[in-house]
Amino acid sequence: MIIRPHLHWFRMLLAWRGSVLPQLLPRLFLIFYISIVAVAAHDHLLPISLNLNTTAPFSFIGIALAVFLGFRNNASYDRW
Repeated sequence: MIIRPHLHWFRMLLAWRGSVLPQLLPRLFLIFYISIVAVAAHDHLLPISLNLNTTAPFSFIGIALAVFLGFRNNASYDRW
């Protein structure tokens, strides 16, 4: 268990040592680049007549997040 001295919340937010952020950054950048390619393909390369209004992407992300968190929640209860 990592025990750190009591810091201001902003300094704790920027703590790099002992954080999982170095492990997550490559995955986040990969997902960012895939989303950039998908948006560019949708806008320029593949003019599909699929209407993506402002609420549809949030609905898709919400459904995927709900399924993911459901599996994580079940796995954590199984471990407990």
